[in-house]
Amino acid sequence: MKQYLLDTNAFFEMLSFLAGKGVRKDEYDFEDIRRGKCYISKITELEILSVIGKYGRGEQEQWQKCSRQIDQDGNKCTHRYYQKGMKPWNKRVCMAMRKLAKEMIEGTSPILKLNVLDIDSEIINRAEGFMMHATKYKFGSQDAIIAATAIINSTEECPMWVVTSDKALKAAMKAEGMEFIVPGVSQVSQSNIQTYIESSNDITSSPPTL
Repeated sequence: MKQYLLDTNAFFEMLSFLAGKGVRKDEYDFEDIRRGKCYISKITELEILSVIGKYGRGEQEQWQKCSRQIDQDGNKCTHRYYQKGMKPWNKRVCMAMRKLAKEMIEGTSPILKLNVLDIDSEIINRAEGFMMHATKYKFGSQDAIIAATAIINSTEECPMWVVTSDKALKAAMKAEGMEFIVPGVSQVSQSNIQTYIESSNDITSSPPTL
């Protein structure tokens, strides 16, 4: 049985897909992941609440002053640029996503069961080593912890596959010789999608509206 480690974005994409609020342009295919043994890092357990909260708050549209340097003399741009806002997601949707995440972590969800891996000194030390790739690829310390968690919990016979869409992290993991997958266009039928949604008590069969 394959082992999968979902990073925070992958976990959020899965939850939003199940809530009928997909944040990806394509459909989310996690059928292979459901057949394996799934994990998240302790840092993802904390971060997922922050990400759901971000979408629950939304963002106001606003004009920002551009401060980019436009020449070698140090002159800065005097124009403004428009930052598009984001309408807050329905509170019921966010509550349902938090509930579903909690059930997955506690092992009571019929959709997916997640095992949480703690962050110990061995993972921290390995993450520090993984950060050497940050001189070439733009990723953060949280990403390094995800990668290190997978490395520490992998064996030659049973590697832990990282589920992520983060381009920089994927490039660094490739340089490290790690296994990872990128959820692609879903082959899950609409009827199966409906089944997934209906199997959660607080997520109805019809996608919630804002």
